[in-house]
Amino acid sequence: MKQIKNKITNKLDRILVSLIPHIVKWQEYLQTKIREYKHQELKRQLKFAGSRVRFKQDIRIDHPQNVSLGNKVYIGPNVLLDGRGGIAIGDNTTIGFNVAILSANHNYQSNALPYEHAVYIHKPVAIGRNVWIGANVLIVPGITIGDGAIIAAGTVVTANVEPLAIVGSQPNRIIKYRDKEHYEKLANEQIQHNSEVRSQNSEVKQA
Repeated sequence: MKQIKNKITNKLDRILVSLIPHIVKWQEYLQTKIREYKHQELKRQLKFAGSRVRFKQDIRIDHPQNVSLGNKVYIGPNVLLDGRGGIAIGDNTTIGFNVAILSANHNYQSNALPYEHAVYIHKPVAIGRNVWIGANVLIVPGITIGDGAIIAAGTVVTANVEPLAIVGSQPNRIIKYRDKEHYEKLANEQIQHNSEVRSQNSEVKQA
């Protein structure tokens, strides 16, 4: 009886192994179709969506009824658009991955600490036509970016950007140094620990 059970199990395993590539393809196909459906539903919720608007993979749009996207706008993966204060993006604008565009912020002058979640200042963000926004950019509330501007990857945009301007964060600069003695002590302890672990692993293998 056990032999029959093993034969059946082995046969089922072989069948499953042969089916796995097809299952993976169907899973990817279904995920793509589900994502496309979600994107279409999201576009219908927008204040305005022009033609040939493209979303790449996952995108989060809060308060989409306050967000307007022009024609041929491309938005990369893992982008956040916080539309509470209003966001308008012009035609032919490209937004890279991991970009966050905020249009609301806590009111730090409110009469509560920590800041109350319900107390916000709404400031609209306006992004012009033919703008290129690189990856990992953060745009704070109230910003206007002019037509044809380029925002370099990793930039925190805290002031308005003129048309055709190319802006980026300041070059790396040294703020201060770590405590050298403290660092070297920790580094030497880590080296000693790794050496002991390797020695123990070697003894285990030899045994």
